[in-house]
Amino acid sequence: MVEGLASYYGSKFHGRRTASGEVFDKTVFSAASNRFPLGSHVAVLRPSNGLCVVVRINDRMHRRHRARVIDISKSAADYLEMLQAGVVKVKVALLDESLQARGHLACADAFASPARENADAVGVGGDVGYNPSGMINLGPSPGISPP
Repeated sequence: MVEGLASYYGSKFHGRRTASGEVFDKTVFSAASNRFPLGSHVAVLRPSNGLCVVVRINDRMHRRHRARVIDISKSAADYLEMLQAGVVKVKVALLDESLQARGHLACADAFASPARENADAVGVGGDVGYNPSGMINLGPSPGISPP
């Protein structure tokens, strides 16, 4: 897991090619990052409001944005309620194939503490400290529009 700053990009880049060769679509939950492999899926949690979204890395960030962990698409930023702020603190977790298969539960699993995982294993429930309704299921296809 990586903690740091996130920003978003949208209208100015809409329709341009990304580093992966895809055409950027601001309405799809995607992101640019220099810390995660192209094509990987990551969960992005905004701790201040508990909202979490899964995005696919399809672009790289400009070197002047090295201080940022990730730049997400405008639709993902809108979901995280960060459009007004522009730059916010986030936690980002790389999702392996088993977590990707969990769909909307990937956010909960990605940020669950080891204590929570152990509690679940023995049948003890509890809150993980964020809003589960803030989770998004991107599904299996690479270019996915928000629900």
